[in-house]
Amino acid sequence: MNTSLSFPLTCRLAVIIGDRATIPRMLEAAAELALGGPLQVVDGGNCFNAYPVARHLRRRTAAVHAALGRIRLARAFTCYQMVTLLQDLQPGDQPVMALDLLQTFYDENVRMAESRRLLERCLGQLARLSRSAPVLVSARPPAEVCATRLPLLHILQEAAEALYFAVSDPPAALPAPLPLPGMETTLGLTEG
Repeated sequence: MNTSLSFPLTCRLAVIIGDRATIPRMLEAAAELALGGPLQVVDGGNCFNAYPVARHLRRRTAAVHAALGRIRLARAFTCYQMVTLLQDLQPGDQPVMALDLLQTFYDENVRMAESRRLLERCLGQLARLSRSAPVLVSARPPAEVCATRLPLLHILQEAAEALYFAVSDPPAALPAPLPLPGMETTLGLTEG
């Protein structure tokens, strides 16, 4: 897979922990991946916006519509939907992006034990998909009002084969970050 992304896609399951400011970089990554072939995007935070993707593509190719057509987008509005969407994805050679994966799991209306169980099912599905193609996941730490959901972020971190941070002030419970070349100036993205 030949892209100009500044983070490696050779890892099978890469997780980027960041805030909302990470989303534009993820959309740029989606555009780059769509230049090379099909891309599956599962959006858990309702943050996929095709306009920035198209803008990035316009700078790289005249075949904007063809590249946009290679992106298959599915949105999950609950953690139950996230599990179903990931179960329905068929493994193949196309990369998978899961944007803002944990957002639906931070729902306080779902018991923590149930959120944990469903997240573990999602991680099993991501592992299944990652056996045949790269999987790139973005997630945000929980807001202070739902800080009791921080263990979900830890579970995601443990599942990652590569872990990157794009938060200026990571929670103390996160491991000390290391710099990731090419991204630290734009996002403060670091590898842990």
